Amino acid sequence: MQTTTGQKVFSIPALLLLSVVTSTRLSVEKMSTPRASVSTLHTSCGTPQSCYANPKTAETLMIASWYGNKFQGRQTASGERFDLNKLTAANRTLPLGTLVRITAPSTGRSIVVRINDRGPWLKGRDFDLSEAAAIKLGIHEKGIAAVKVSLFK
Repeated sequence: MQTTTGQKVFSIPALLLLSVVTSTRLSVEKMSTPRASVSTLHTSCGTPQSCYANPKTAETLMIASWYGNKFQGRQTASGERFDLNKLTAANRTLPLGTLVRITAPSTGRSIVVRINDRGPWLKGRDFDLSEAAAIKLGIHEKGIAAVKVSLFK
């Protein structure tokens, strides 16, 4: 994924992965969400990191994977211990503590997770979900899936 003038734009390899993961034809007309700096918007983020311009309606399609046993009990970026049974996620840019609604279009399931860690560090992935989150979304067996992401209010 590349960032261009404040918008997320999916690269060709990411789009190919997305079509393989979902096993359906996707309309790729507009898969970007406007982003803006906190200093220019009145949002609830309160940190110097980027936030969605409209937290109630901003939604984008991203790639999520999950992590579990190998990291159980390790300290997360938020300082808490990772628990694979909690509904948490890792993201590189959202402020720690942010609540995010994740929906798996392939299963129709939706959950709310709390960002408590940084990652994923593998190219082409936007979120690392806890194992419990992946199970509730129905994407545990796949390992990686396209998900709709929106800030939870």
